[in-house]
Amino acid sequence: MLDLAFARRQYLVRLSDGPARIRDLVEEFEHSRSTVNRAIRALEEDRLVERGADGYKTTFAGRILLDTVDEATAVAEAVESANDVLNELPSSLRNHRFLADAEVVTIPDTSPAAVLSRLHRVAETADRLRGASIAANDEQFVSSLYRRTVVEESLELSYVVTESVADYLAVESPERARSVVDAGVDMSVVADLPFAWYLSTVDDRTTAYLAIHSDKGTLLGYAANDDPGAVEWLAELFDAQRDRGTSLAAYYRSNDGDAIEL
Repeated sequence: MLDLAFARRQYLVRLSDGPARIRDLVEEFEHSRSTVNRAIRALEEDRLVERGADGYKTTFAGRILLDTVDEATAVAEAVESANDVLNELPSSLRNHRFLADAEVVTIPDTSPAAVLSRLHRVAETADRLRGASIAANDEQFVSSLYRRTVVEESLELSYVVTESVADYLAVESPERARSVVDAGVDMSVVADLPFAWYLSTVDDRTTAYLAIHSDKGTLLGYAANDDPGAVEWLAELFDAQRDRGTSLAAYYRSNDGDAIEL
C-alpha cells in the first residue's frame, strides 16, 4: 500500500483537493486514459480513493497515507542533504519528525561565517530565547546574549548549560558570570546534555533550532523548524533539563575552588 501511495502520489494529491472524473484526470495529467484507469483502479482496490456523485475523491485512509508519504519524503531529503553531520547526533535521538520540512544548514555546505551569522541573528532578534548549550559558543553569540539580557534587558532568556560551560564562563569571563548571577537570569547547570538547541520566539512565533556539534564541541550546523510539533518537542525537553538542573548561583557557591566569588 505504501509503495502504491508513493507511485500514485500525484493522484492522491489531486483528489484530496476535490473530486474529479477520469476524463478530468486525463486532461490535467496528460496521461492516457488506460494509464489513469489503472492508477485509479489500484487506488480504489486499496480503498485509498472512492467514487462519488462528482467523481473520484481521496478517502480518509488515502489522505492519512498521503501525509505519511509527504513526511517520509521530507525527512529523507533532509537526511540526504546532511547525512554526515546528522550522524554526529546521539543515536538515542528518536524524533525523526523534527527533520520534516526543517531547514538544515551545515558548515560543509555553507561557510562557517554564514552559519554563525545566522545564529547571531537569532540572538539579536529574539524576544524570548530558551537554550541549552553543550559547548562555549563563539564570543559574538555570548556577547549578544549578555548585552541584550543583562545590559539592555530586552531579551527574556532561559538557559541550560553543562558544568563544563559554566566552569568555562567562570574562568574566562568572571565579571560577566557574576553579572548574570546578580541579574537573576534564569540559568541552570546540568552534568551533561544530549545535544544543544534553541527556541527563539519573535512576535509570538517560535522556531526550534537543533544545533549539531562534533564530539569535540565544534559547531557543524543546525536544523531549524517552526512546526508546532517540533517546537513542542524541544520545549518539553528544555523544561525537563531545566527542572533537573541547579541554578547557576547555587552551582558556583557549591564549587568554591573553580567558581567566581559571589
